[in-house]
Amino acid sequence: MRITKLETKLDTFFNGNYFFNNTPPVALQRLPYKVIASCRCDEAQHIEELILLQLQDGFDQGYELEIKPRAHQQLVDYTISLTCTTTERAALVRLVSRLGLEKSVRSVRWQSVPGARS
Repeated sequence: MRITKLETKLDTFFNGNYFFNNTPPVALQRLPYKVIASCRCDEAQHIEELILLQLQDGFDQGYELEIKPRAHQQLVDYTISLTCTTTERAALVRLVSRLGLEKSVRSVRWQSVPGARS
């Protein structure tokens, strides 16, 4: 299953990305990151809700959440792909830290995605 949030032009406007004097604002560099987490199947719904709540709380731009159950194991893998600025990276750290506190989460890590620019 894949859950995707796309940015609309209204999202861009309401996030302060508008200009009036024919001078566009300086674009902040957005870097790609990936968060990979695994949890037990019996807690998968709770972890999915937690991830979506954290993503809605900290990321204004689009993200992609991929959910895959493992064959022959009682685990579910979550892969979150997103881009964020240096200031938004704090929300990424909060997401990973929050997932790490859950008993049912077996592993969680985040990494930058080299060579993939937004």
